[in-house]
Amino acid sequence: MGMRRSVPVGVGLPLAAICWAFLWTQDTFWNPLFFMGLWSGATLVMYGFGERGYPGLRRHFALLALSIPLWWWFELVNARVANWEYLGAEERYNAWTYALMSSAAFSTVIPALDAAWSLTVRRGGSTAIWIGSHSRKYAIQIGLGILFQAMVFVWPRVFYPLIWVAPFLVIDGLVGYRGGHSLVGDMVRRRWRLVVGVAMGGLLCGFLWEFWNFWSTPKWIYHVPLLGFAKVFEMPVLGYGGYIPFAWSIYQLLRLGRARHAPSTGSR
Repeated sequence: MGMRRSVPVGVGLPLAAICWAFLWTQDTFWNPLFFMGLWSGATLVMYGFGERGYPGLRRHFALLALSIPLWWWFELVNARVANWEYLGAEERYNAWTYALMSSAAFSTVIPALDAAWSLTVRRGGSTAIWIGSHSRKYAIQIGLGILFQAMVFVWPRVFYPLIWVAPFLVIDGLVGYRGGHSLVGDMVRRRWRLVVGVAMGGLLCGFLWEFWNFWSTPKWIYHVPLLGFAKVFEMPVLGYGGYIPFAWSIYQLLRLGRARHAPSTGSR
């Protein structure tokens, strides 16, 4: 095992174990930092055992920074739909400390997914770029995603599952419009290797998020209209399906900057 693998595992395992123990046994002001430490350690371990190895501190910190505003967007949406809440936070933190501690915890989301994909997305998969911009098709996809997001805000009790679908349609549509690799395009062409690999990484992280949350303080719980049955930890079993389009969204978000707009060669 090379340095790009052994060092992350050697650092990540004890970091995750120590923070896991504190998160489940302590009830302190600093518990969100234990959550951050747990997930930072888990991320290092997944990178270490993954195909690519650790990508380096520069990329890791860039993903941490990107993760914070991304999850605050979902917190903004949740202010409307009220699908989850955090127990044990309001009485402990004022507005400023809540924002800081929450941001520390939120920063771990994208690095964890990126590390999980190093385990579940194999090299040599579907990597074609859809040159010859299908501008009209992708414009429709983006518009549909925006419509779905509007439906979530207007009728949250009915359309709350679209919280996770709407961003994927918009981001994937933007990637495709710019000449990048569209996961929707893969689905249409029944090319499942990359689609399934990304989804499996999302489900892996989703299971671990819910498992480690269950005995934590603070913790989140769910309020899911109509579909809140058969819980696995705090998450209703059908809710795990939301981790799939969420993972697709983040995977495509990380590739949006790499896509380059290709001149249209005609619509299909």
